[in-house]
Amino acid sequence: MLALLLVCTLIAPAFAFAEEASTTPRGPKAQGTALADRFCTNIDTISTRIMGGIGTREGKLKERRDVRLERKDIKRDTRDDKLVTNREKWDDSRTDRHTKLETRASTTEQKAAVTTYKTAVEAAVKTRKAAVDAALSAYRTGVDAAIAENQTKIDAAATAFKSAVDTAIAKAKADCAGGVAPATIRDTLKASIKAAQEAQKTALSGLKGTLEPKIAALKATRDAAVKAALDAFKTAHTSALTALKAAFGV
Repeated sequence: MLALLLVCTLIAPAFAFAEEASTTPRGPKAQGTALADRFCTNIDTISTRIMGGIGTREGKLKERRDVRLERKDIKRDTRDDKLVTNREKWDDSRTDRHTKLETRASTTEQKAAVTTYKTAVEAAVKTRKAAVDAALSAYRTGVDAAIAENQTKIDAAATAFKSAVDTAIAKAKADCAGGVAPATIRDTLKASIKAAQEAQKTALSGLKGTLEPKIAALKATRDAAVKAALDAFKTAHTSALTALKAAFGV
């Protein structure tokens, strides 16, 4: 979507110079010649309009990009806060259960079993947290890298487009100073900008649909790592609980 928007917003200013032609009515050959002459007279105004339009639209795109990045960060912060809150609740609940077990333990064997159980569970919880945090961090790092790579290519296409337009405008100005027929200069500039536009479209079309699969793969890897961490915790907890039950004769 961003790539398509970038193309659309940069096309219009690239052909802004064509508006100059609408200021003079079409008519005899003499008027056509006068109009062509006006192109070189107004070349500075035309070039300023073209580059100014590109700059304005790129600025708007950057603002939208910054807003999206800010929203992404806000969502992450919200999820992190929720995870911290849930973990605190789980910790409190686990502490309550351990306290109740300690109260129930009446023999030396049972008390030792409770201590062993608590140690095993806390170690498993610590391992689970570390694994989950690592999975989340790797996912976010991967997503950020994929987005940055995609944006770098978009920016490169935009830079190449502007460079090509700059070169075309410089040539038009040089040709005007060199006495080349204004009509020829105008048509050459238009063709050059159109070619730059097509080159940018081609570059951006190559990016279409490439970001989503990368993020989906990162998400799948994250989910698998989180599931593995939870499964490992369940296994460790089951083993610790079995030993505890044996001590209590359950």
